[in-house]
Amino acid sequence: MQRQRCSSCGVKLTGERRVCPLCGRKLEDGEHVTEESYEIFPQVPVKFTYDLIFKITTFVGILAIIIINIINYVFIPHLAIYLPLTLGVICGWTIINVGFVQRKNIPKNIMYEAVIGVLVCILWDNATSWRGWSIGYVLPVVSATLCVFYFVMGIADIRRLATHTGYFMISVIGIAVTAVLMYLGFFEGTVAQYFAVISVGIGLTLLIAQIVFRGRSFFSELHRWIHM
Repeated sequence: MQRQRCSSCGVKLTGERRVCPLCGRKLEDGEHVTEESYEIFPQVPVKFTYDLIFKITTFVGILAIIIINIINYVFIPHLAIYLPLTLGVICGWTIINVGFVQRKNIPKNIMYEAVIGVLVCILWDNATSWRGWSIGYVLPVVSATLCVFYFVMGIADIRRLATHTGYFMISVIGIAVTAVLMYLGFFEGTVAQYFAVISVGIGLTLLIAQIVFRGRSFFSELHRWIHM
């Protein structure tokens, strides 16, 4: 089966099209790609190297930290905001660089960013007199969202089912942690309890759906992912 491919932005298309829906470029005759090389995600060429991105983000990050500390020391010394803002800059630097390194593997990129985001929120929560919002809201919401994403991707991108199955199970770990904390009464009497219940319900429902509808193939793909 032949598929069209835009030579400008790299997106691969199904059916016969005259204009690329991504960049708007007029497609020429013969711009096709075979079924074997078809990818669900468009391959957009990157004009910046990681070395350049690393240098730019590092320079901007260091400059931002210096400016933050100067402003805090000179203008508002009575407010110790330099530490959380500095941590924010470091978090931003980490997220940008991890995202760029893993840009060619979207499922892995999303998992990395989510895990880093949750850990950063926990550290931030702890550094600001621990209110529990990182565990009460961020963890269950992110875990449930990841479960939905990888479940859907397992349907949309069947050729990478093993990968999506593995990341789905990692997301389920977050749901399991939420369920344990809920059982121990961590969320009792708070709005976070509703988020926890809904998140656990979503994760458990999708896990049951994986087992019921995919059954043996689900465990086979999970076993395959573990040994990849």
